[in-house]
Amino acid sequence: MKFNVKALETVSRDFFGAYGTPKLLGRRFFSDIGTQRKEDVFNALVKRCGYENNETGFFHDLVSCMEKGPGRVVINKIGIPKLYLYALLSHLFPGNRLHTVKTVDELGRLAFVREEDRACLQKVMDEFPVRLSDHVIRQSRVSGAVAKQYLPFAGELDLSGKPITFDGHFKSGVLEQMYQNRVIFLLDMTCPVYCRFCFRKHKSNRKEKTPSGADVLAAVNHVQGHPSIREILITGGEPLLNRPNLEAALNSLMTIGHVDVIRIATRSVAYYPELFLKDTGGLIQYLIDKNDQCRSHGKRIEMGLHFVHPDEVSVQSLEIISAWVQKGIQVYVQTPFLNGLNTDGKTLGRLFTQLRQAGVKIYYIFTPCSPIHGTKDFWSPISKALEAQAWLRDHVSDRNIPKLCTATPLGKIEWHTSGFAVEKDAEDETFTWIRTPYTLSYFKDFIPDINTLPDMRINPEGTLDARFQVTMGDDALFLGNRPEKIGIFPESGLSSETLEAIRAFIEAGSGLSPSLCPTSSKFVSRVHKTRVEMDVQADDPAFGYIEQDPEITDVVVPWQAAQDPCMEKIGRMAERLKAFSHILSLRICCREFSERPEVLTDDLMEKISRWCDFSIGNPFRVEVEVWFLLPEDLGPGHGEIAKKLIHKGVNIYANVPLIQGVNDSPETVVALAHGFRRAAIEFHHLYVSGLDIQEKFNEPPIDSQRIIDIASAVRKECSGREIPLYIRRTPSGEKDFGISDLWGS
Repeated sequence: MKFNVKALETVSRDFFGAYGTPKLLGRRFFSDIGTQRKEDVFNALVKRCGYENNETGFFHDLVSCMEKGPGRVVINKIGIPKLYLYALLSHLFPGNRLHTVKTVDELGRLAFVREEDRACLQKVMDEFPVRLSDHVIRQSRVSGAVAKQYLPFAGELDLSGKPITFDGHFKSGVLEQMYQNRVIFLLDMTCPVYCRFCFRKHKSNRKEKTPSGADVLAAVNHVQGHPSIREILITGGEPLLNRPNLEAALNSLMTIGHVDVIRIATRSVAYYPELFLKDTGGLIQYLIDKNDQCRSHGKRIEMGLHFVHPDEVSVQSLEIISAWVQKGIQVYVQTPFLNGLNTDGKTLGRLFTQLRQAGVKIYYIFTPCSPIHGTKDFWSPISKALEAQAWLRDHVSDRNIPKLCTATPLGKIEWHTSGFAVEKDAEDETFTWIRTPYTLSYFKDFIPDINTLPDMRINPEGTLDARFQVTMGDDALFLGNRPEKIGIFPESGLSSETLEAIRAFIEAGSGLSPSLCPTSSKFVSRVHKTRVEMDVQADDPAFGYIEQDPEITDVVVPWQAAQDPCMEKIGRMAERLKAFSHILSLRICCREFSERPEVLTDDLMEKISRWCDFSIGNPFRVEVEVWFLLPEDLGPGHGEIAKKLIHKGVNIYANVPLIQGVNDSPETVVALAHGFRRAAIEFHHLYVSGLDIQEKFNEPPIDSQRIIDIASAVRKECSGREIPLYIRRTPSGEKDFGISDLWGS
């Protein structure tokens, strides 16, 4: 391959000058090359690769490595960052085209073809079409994880599973409905790029008629006539390819009183960022403007992204995300759990950390891959997903933890809270009966014929089990039916004085949480591998402890307005922490917020937003943590302030301690979840045990059966975006409520 050395050197120096930071490229790279000074990175890299003062030799070696096919590029034991390779490839293979690929020869000219697959690839491509963008073609040259997602492979000829996935209990035109409170709008069924694991991958799904404006308005009229619908998910295909339909949907939906949130799902941020960046970022600004219009009607837009592997995350995708977040559009990610791509916690941890740095909220892991024709290579057992989830809990920030979800034919469940495996199917052991929280009566409100429900049965507790093709991977995960006499719990006997004492306990807190290990200062407590709590009086040893441990990414600072009304001390802490290359987030814990939201004045919110750094290379997030007890504690003022913070790029999230006889009923937690959603406050953790307040007021501890009831009600009655993580605090740190808690074991 011919190339211009001077041009590649310019690309290199420009790249490292803008993005040469440990937060973006990883600490190991800078340790290997021996410098973190941006201006020195390229020279240090060339030298450590064995080509000091020989840039020509360096680039020849680098290009030669990239020509060998997807894989890690290593020169003289130095791993070359993927983001840097993508920058070079953008120069070597410029363009932002889309390609419909119909022959193996054409694929070979554009991308990498494995010789062992060549003989059967034409048959694969005839069955499951191929579309690629220049962006993913470049990435696939050096990333096997990207290549596996988009390039056809022989394993797709295995037709295990079903030809198509189940697509909604009620369907009319562009509208699909699986749940009482939200619907899907399918605005366009075309995609710029075809993912090999897509549940709509069959050719018949690629040829559906493009909906008309009249189809969109018919769906809007359906929403208008059903006040129970509070959220709309606009998806496809790629809904952003059809601007007229998108415009019609947004303009109409934002005026409907009972609609709170309009979500837009897009994969293009990962595989076709040019859609947003062309025309000087026209589509980015369009969505920002539409969100501002929605805000004037009391609504908001959220962007739902889809990333699978950290190699997909590009500088371009981070720029798009950051532009939305700092202008008030909340962005969340959901990730399918795919064998051979991301079924280990370390890979997922890298992915979620990269995305969270740009302001993305971590939402779902979908497990398993949809069991349809041509996807068997991606299938993995639920046990592996549970292992990955446990790894994440132990090794990454609690703000990087997703819900572990399965989309059964009846509806979604979260494992070991709202759903669990009951038993293998007696007729076909590749199927499992999964307990769901749904009931027949739940579906009668929007399904014309209840007999159209897919494989299901009524279990002894009265909810529905769904029959689903999935491998559990561990027979211990089959739990059988719930025990009899469920839902019998101690009666509430709390006086008003006790309730006020609980509120006071929550607001005051109990100082820093107990440290899991010794620290060098009484002003800092290590509560997780990645997280410390830090007093506003923190001394030099406290900062020194944080600076010397690169595993720490999050610092939580309790704030009381009476002690630091202008947040001057926290401001100084923020500036000092921003200088540490491993600190990603400062989290301000404001326990006064539930009683006195006005403590967060406009001036303070402006200060907090200025502490953020929205740059791609050196991001620094500031978040606000609040605590609530009851739904009636939430008022209009909380929502006004939360929405102002979000519009400045600052996330706000709530934790709730579950207290016996106070808020431990399913109805109360559902109402809290609804209240947080309306107020634009993320429901982060529902603590079920282990907090000081629970040790003091919960006697006996809340039964695990009650947690199942609460989680079931939240899953059934709430949007997925309203669901918290169910957490136990233990002497060894925070743990997810899980299988060991079920049935009181």
